Amino acid sequence: MTDWSAFAAALAGQLAVLSAGSVLIIHESRTESPRYAQFRQLDTMLSAELAGEPALDESLRAGPTGIRMITDAGWQPPEDGLPGNWWIDTPWPATPARYRTVAAMVVTGLRDGFGIATPDALTYRAWDESSGNRPLDLPLLRLPRA
Repeated sequence: MTDWSAFAAALAGQLAVLSAGSVLIIHESRTESPRYAQFRQLDTMLSAELAGEPALDESLRAGPTGIRMITDAGWQPPEDGLPGNWWIDTPWPATPARYRTVAAMVVTGLRDGFGIATPDALTYRAWDESSGNRPLDLPLLRLPRA
């Protein structure tokens, strides 16, 4: 998949059908310290995170312009003084429009904030915490499994 719009639509569709206990990590496939977005579907909320700057090699960080784009997209910054991730929480279940918004925020973070050229640089890992960490196949993503 090389088109960010198609990726956003696929991600929104996949997020809409995640069941409680699902964990999804979308990350670069070719780096030691990959930039990523991750999701945890809880009973009442979808928690989403975008890689925080301290977790990344300096060459992979967003930089001031990227950070501004991530912030402008609606991501909440890590708590002051802590090396955490950017984050958002969405009450669950959410509307289709909200899933599209979350997917657009992910695209902004990965593409505009971190400068990942195309979604074909991405893979995913997914599992169900409520079922002994059973691996999940998420075909709606149209990404390869890591």
